[in-house]
Amino acid sequence: SQNIKDIKIYELKKICYFNIMFLKYFLFIIIFFSTTLKACEKPTMPSENEWNNWLQEVRKEALDIGISDKSVSLYLSDVKPQKKIILRDRCQPESTITLKEYLYYRVDKSRIVAGNNMLKEYDGLLLEISNFFGIQPRFIIAVLGMESFYGRNQGKIDTITAVTTLAFDRRRSNFYRKQLFAALKILDDGLVPSGQLIGSWGGAVGMTQMIPTTFIESAYDWDGGGIDIWNSFADAFASTANYLTSIDKNPWSIDSTWGREVLPPKNINNFYSSLEQENPKGCGAVKRRSIPKTLPEWSELGFKTINNTDLPKRADLEARLVAPDGIDGRMFLVYPNYKNILYYNCSSYYALSIGLLSDEINN
Repeated sequence: SQNIKDIKIYELKKICYFNIMFLKYFLFIIIFFSTTLKACEKPTMPSENEWNNWLQEVRKEALDIGISDKSVSLYLSDVKPQKKIILRDRCQPESTITLKEYLYYRVDKSRIVAGNNMLKEYDGLLLEISNFFGIQPRFIIAVLGMESFYGRNQGKIDTITAVTTLAFDRRRSNFYRKQLFAALKILDDGLVPSGQLIGSWGGAVGMTQMIPTTFIESAYDWDGGGIDIWNSFADAFASTANYLTSIDKNPWSIDSTWGREVLPPKNINNFYSSLEQENPKGCGAVKRRSIPKTLPEWSELGFKTINNTDLPKRADLEARLVAPDGIDGRMFLVYPNYKNILYYNCSSYYALSIGLLSDEINN
């Protein structure tokens, strides 16, 4: 029948979109590593005695904070450091990728189409979760699209191996020591349906790619079957919504969006430096936002929408200028919700990509 034919065509289109996405991702990885290998500091791996002595201290601390002896023995007896994980953590690009390049691979057609399809397919569930947490569904979908391509790329690395390796390495040892104990607690409490915690090389897990401490703080059992951000879209949606809306010092506003791209005035060079924050606090992307102004104040300075029309006249909405590639690059006025996205990943490129992807998915 015509309906069956239409369904087959739709499925073929989806397969094509996904194949294109993965091909682009594969090409991006090749290009990225071809420009970063020279900058990678090859790690010096510990001797067996060094590793075992350090691991013994970790085992003792794990027991002291309440991890069961059974779990400590099961997960920390045979774990070995992995050079490739340390190498991935230390590799830095020689030249900075531009926003245009980042968006080409992150806000591509296949990701937009797949996100739009998911928004429609789960509209009822997403509406319930949206009303409960107070966040627009498109942001939930955009985060899942960016983090794991809607659950299709969750990583295959043993999380305990990853976070133990990085906890030993000097670069971010304190941070990953916390992730290690959080991962042990997740397993000790039986919160992983499969009993095996796997994810990215950096220790992020599930469709939401949450690090272990964030999982403990924000993972949410929406459907009542136990927390499962690996297989349950309901739990993945709710966990993402819970995290983005549970930042006490910066509540999510469902009455506004993330921000918008803008056109700067021709005389921006005259006052651009005066927009910088004085003694800013927070991560790099938070510090690089401008001082806050209302939308009418930005209009008075000469800023326009990307379509060269007047900005909204909302005097109650604080906005900050973000120019990730500098004064000659694209510019955005971002609203308070943007900062919540930075809590998920403190990168201007990442947060802008989430915002732009959410707009495209919604359209």
